[in-house]
Amino acid sequence: MTSSLFTRRGVIVSGLVVGGGLAVGYFTRANRGNVEQNFSFNAWIKIAPDDIVTFSVHRAEMGQGVTTSLPMMLAEELDADWSKVRYEFSGVNKEYYNFGMLPGGGRPFGPIENDPQAAARTEALRQIFRKQGLSITVRSSSIIDAHDTLRPAGAAVRAMLIGAAAKKWGVADESLTTDKGWVMDGSGDRRASYGELADAAANETPPSDPPLKDPKNYRIVGTNVPRLDSPAKVNGSAQFGIDVTLPDMLYASVKQSPVFGAKVKNYNAQEVAALPGVEAVIAVGDDTVAVIANSTWRAMKAIEQLDITYIDGPTDPMDSATLFEKYVQALDDPDPVVFAEEGDVDAAFSDAETVVDAVYDLPFLAHFCMEPMNCTALVNNTKVEVWAPTQSNTLTQQIASKTAGVPEDNVTVHTTFLGGGFGRRAEADFVRHAVTAAMAVPGRPVKLTWSREQDVQHDTYRPAAVSRFRAGLDGAGNIIAFTNTMVSQSILASSFKRSPNSRGGDARRDRDVTLGVINLKYDLPNTRIAYVPWTSDVPVGYWRSVNNSVNCFFAESFIDELAHASNADPLDYRRGLLKSEPRMVKILDELADKSQWHRPLGPGRGRGMAFSDNHGTTLAEVVEISLNDNNELTIDRVVCVIDCGIVVHPDIVIAQVEGSIIEGLGAALYGEITLTQGRVDQSNFHDYGFMSLAQSPKIEVYLLPQGKRPGGVGEPAVPPAAPALTNAIFDATGKRIRSLPIKKHDFLII
Repeated sequence: MTSSLFTRRGVIVSGLVVGGGLAVGYFTRANRGNVEQNFSFNAWIKIAPDDIVTFSVHRAEMGQGVTTSLPMMLAEELDADWSKVRYEFSGVNKEYYNFGMLPGGGRPFGPIENDPQAAARTEALRQIFRKQGLSITVRSSSIIDAHDTLRPAGAAVRAMLIGAAAKKWGVADESLTTDKGWVMDGSGDRRASYGELADAAANETPPSDPPLKDPKNYRIVGTNVPRLDSPAKVNGSAQFGIDVTLPDMLYASVKQSPVFGAKVKNYNAQEVAALPGVEAVIAVGDDTVAVIANSTWRAMKAIEQLDITYIDGPTDPMDSATLFEKYVQALDDPDPVVFAEEGDVDAAFSDAETVVDAVYDLPFLAHFCMEPMNCTALVNNTKVEVWAPTQSNTLTQQIASKTAGVPEDNVTVHTTFLGGGFGRRAEADFVRHAVTAAMAVPGRPVKLTWSREQDVQHDTYRPAAVSRFRAGLDGAGNIIAFTNTMVSQSILASSFKRSPNSRGGDARRDRDVTLGVINLKYDLPNTRIAYVPWTSDVPVGYWRSVNNSVNCFFAESFIDELAHASNADPLDYRRGLLKSEPRMVKILDELADKSQWHRPLGPGRGRGMAFSDNHGTTLAEVVEISLNDNNELTIDRVVCVIDCGIVVHPDIVIAQVEGSIIEGLGAALYGEITLTQGRVDQSNFHDYGFMSLAQSPKIEVYLLPQGKRPGGVGEPAVPPAAPALTNAIFDATGKRIRSLPIKKHDFLII
């Protein structure tokens, strides 16, 4: 293969002797004279004289296992001894940009292997991304991106070590091989460890196109090696953001405007500043007040004493009921954005024997990370240091720089473990709060922690949405026309308003709002997919699986309705719609077998399914439920068949799927953020609702890897869970649920 990492603009791999070892990373030829400075920030691989290999992990670890799976990919191509592999979190560097988060897993113009035009366009876009240098952990893209970046890095270092050994022994490179951290000759009589060769390897010229392993020869990738982060999490030494402790540290908390869009007019600063332990009371922006104290408890107790007067925002505060009424009215907007249209839709509807219509809605959802929003900051003259559980150290650096008014290069970011992310920690509002607080007490670190109530009532929520589907069927029940119109806020437009270097996004160009329906793999002739943008002061953001969790519920519920309208089995109906996608049909066939789909269930039982293709991964899920005479609902079993391409660590994949299913089911059962006069009603775990351990079903996950590239696994299993559950409820009761959460439909969930 030809990797753009080693061509175009001279980006190469090279070595640096560090304490008698070898560090390897990326830098440009123009900077070659300043190698040490570059490598101090962006080294990928370090090899110490004692043979310990340390990999730099440049993605956020929030439980999804990147501190193991990314080193696995490097170690595989390096041919390292896994028992001697370690990791460390990286700093900020533009070479850690995430190209894999783009559509197609870094293939926005389609496959590049046999398409020179697509390859050229992809490379041009890559250069733009490299210049911007956005390092961020989103869209289940870590493994996808690493497939193109980390494997060549590991292979290049292996080649350099072989070259060093060949010179030492006076033999050709081709006569040598490697195995578990050793370079050896063909006979095995001579061998040298990577640590022994590190110094000499630093002088080797890195190959521009290092050969990569054939997957059939993998010995690390595809296995369940012990997770590298487990020991620290078991013994308590793992540092999450909320664990950061520094000498002479102060603590802070905030109170934000309870009504979105409202601004602070005045507050009783002097009175609160006189409370025990309080160091300062300051404004943060125009909608927040922070208290700095000698403990988090005292800061939070002082916050309770704040008496703040607010100025109303530019829009009228709205209730949830009113909002959804307006959404439904907006479905008839005469000028929607049409993101996709194929065939003659209107003519096809005229020829339809039957027309099926349905309107669905979903509420706002909160993230509810177990670790509340927090950040520690230290401002000292023109230098800023930040410790944050962030999904993007790049955005953290930018926000800190803009807040403190210092150059980005003067901001050092330490990324900690994340106690949950789900898209919420791709935002940086908590970073701005912490840096602002630290500016009030220069030279002293300040740990800022939001209360759970602030965390719930000032989230960046998954958008509420209303969606209308309409399909025309011929006499045989075949779909001959298909339309969808959705009303919702644009995450892109909302998040761009909060971005440090953006002027805002255009909602009418946000094609992501249709993810989960515009990318349906079903054979749907005469199709129109439309969107009506909605503007609101309610901040919306990326929630696990982004818009797929919204639109998959809508689309898979409607497909199920069409199957029943056609008197067809729901799984067989989908198989027919996917007849041109044999890889996906195979998933359905496996699902039918593993779930025993065609086995009849007894009275009071129901079985439903849903299918999804998102984040480069294809999967389908079956949910089985029980309902008794008291309308008590039990979820008995979930079966998932997933094709995520190359599987790096099977247990991590299965764990991510299991967690995703639980999150998808919990959101479907309970998840709901409601508004009263512009204020969020919910405040903590007691009035939001989550699936308990006792309510959790038996989950079976079957891996069916197909293809030569990896897909994402952190999010894809979330979207199908909700429609599979509601389709199962329909199967058991004949009641079609078109509005979530399920708790409002008179079911008692046990």
